[in-house]
Amino acid sequence: MATRSQAARKRKQRARDKYLPGLCNVVGVFLILLVFVIFLPITAPQLAGYEVFNVVSGSMQPYMPADSAIYVKPLEPEDVKIDDLAAFNGDDSVVVHRVVDIRPDTSEFVIKNDTSDANESDTISYDALIGRVEMHLPLLGKALAMYTSGVGKVYLVLTFACGVMLNVLADRLRDQRRIHQLQAAREALGAHGEGSARANELIEALAAPRRFSTVRAILVGALASVFICSAAVVIFVNFQHAQSDKIYDEAESLYVYDQTEGAEVPITIDFDALTAKNPDIVGWIYCAGTPINYPVLKGQNNDQYLHNDYTGAYSFDGCIFVESENKPDFSDYNTVIYGHYLYTGKMFSCLSNWSEQDFYEDHPVMWLLTPTQDYRIDLVSGHHTDAYSDMYTVFHEPGEDLTNYLEKALEESYFTTSVQVNPNAHYVMLSTCAYIFENARFVIHGMLVPLDSVGGVPR
Repeated sequence: MATRSQAARKRKQRARDKYLPGLCNVVGVFLILLVFVIFLPITAPQLAGYEVFNVVSGSMQPYMPADSAIYVKPLEPEDVKIDDLAAFNGDDSVVVHRVVDIRPDTSEFVIKNDTSDANESDTISYDALIGRVEMHLPLLGKALAMYTSGVGKVYLVLTFACGVMLNVLADRLRDQRRIHQLQAAREALGAHGEGSARANELIEALAAPRRFSTVRAILVGALASVFICSAAVVIFVNFQHAQSDKIYDEAESLYVYDQTEGAEVPITIDFDALTAKNPDIVGWIYCAGTPINYPVLKGQNNDQYLHNDYTGAYSFDGCIFVESENKPDFSDYNTVIYGHYLYTGKMFSCLSNWSEQDFYEDHPVMWLLTPTQDYRIDLVSGHHTDAYSDMYTVFHEPGEDLTNYLEKALEESYFTTSVQVNPNAHYVMLSTCAYIFENARFVIHGMLVPLDSVGGVPR
């Protein structure tokens, strides 16, 4: 019985020794290739002198769908030809248009979108030219945006380290397999004899430290450290995401109540209980059919709630918060509201969906409820901008500057609206990170329409 059991264990050992190294190699090589496949579409063209951008709107459809990656070759203005697709530096972002005419006398290109009417065109200066779009790859842009984020880079490092370690492990397992084979051969030959002596020599050679073993040990140790650190970051971030979802789900169940059908405001908020939890809470923002359903806070500075939840406790996801320069009652003529972009889709991650006209038409309004006044937010513009652009200007009073600001926002918008912008109205701008160029942000502008209610309850 014991002999049969030992024989079974040996068969399992032989099977494991035979197939496990190959499996480790296959998985390890796959993971390494996966990292190269993700990086090559970015790094290889950049080494060749191209610039890579992510298409976020459908203005050039059907030729170039949203979420494509585009490869732009820098050119001088005189090298651009009519009907070329060209990339330009917009006021706050990179834009792609088709060149329909060239005006050397004024140093301008006449441009249009493929989705525009034949008679709709605009002009742009030679100075704004980045280059000609040489190629685009559908769907790749979204993947590139995800993996160029901070967390995405950690995932790539973790994947690469894991792939290398699996290959190192495969080599070690093959050595162990060879040792087991030689031990079996020695047992078969007996304790003495020339064959047994040779087997002993080979076993000792395989078991002895190899040349460069110190270097390999350092490499494995370094990779193990990278793997452990990256894995720890991934585990921590995902744990934080789960905790944040739990906290805000609990907040929704405690402080938010659905209204009856036909009510002017779709929800009511128990601000007495909510502000007792944290007096920095100044409102609640809600958009039906999206994850946006969060308390809005205002801290002493913009760092206070960047990584703290609505209770004030640490949270990687942070919370939705108002620009510290703004007044807490939304009485400024442009109030900036920030929220993180998360790969889980929570917080303000869905803002970029408003780059599509259909999504805007399905979600034309949001709701901002406060302890003193409720508002319907009529959305008027959605576009990309730079984190340091003039779009983050806070206007305490109406005037020509605000009017120019609103006109610029409408010009930049990816969607069109029938809402009549009032230069004397109050506005909010919702902002989140984007990963289509350095310091990119996606912003949505909305006009505040006062309602006759507080916290969703009619006055």
